[in-house]
Amino acid sequence: MPEMVDPSLALASFQKALAAGGLRLEQGRVDRTVCLHVDYLQGKPRFTYVHMDGQTVTAFASFVPNGSFAGHRNLAAGYAVPERYRNQGRAKAILAAGIAELQNGFRGHPPFYIEAVVSVNNPASQNVAQEVLGGQPEPIVDNHSDEPALRYAKLFPTGK
Repeated sequence: MPEMVDPSLALASFQKALAAGGLRLEQGRVDRTVCLHVDYLQGKPRFTYVHMDGQTVTAFASFVPNGSFAGHRNLAAGYAVPERYRNQGRAKAILAAGIAELQNGFRGHPPFYIEAVVSVNNPASQNVAQEVLGGQPEPIVDNHSDEPALRYAKLFPTGK
């Protein structure tokens, strides 16, 4: 059985593609320190937000449509920070910034959920999800790895 999806692998792949000149980044509209890249993963749009130091990604958050929850569109979030930039609040900052950019981008559309599925063995990621998404996490079994996990979810309004 595979392990839970590790967003740090996506961060490394993103950094490699960026260094090779293969990515087009846009500046955030709400937070000008954020860069956005949109691509498609298995036919679904993937919204990736990063903080940069020159050409180095210092924080990464990616959002992919994942069905619906309680009658609203649901986006699965993954986030990662390179090891040398950890323990500085960067994961919380990029997750919150990405959500703010999505709220702005989906202006005029119905509210949407952001969910983060976090391993029960990853207290640092649990702390990020708790801080940004809040609420009481739902104990689940991750459908990719069959490992015990916690699902954090929050409904976000969009602008008018």
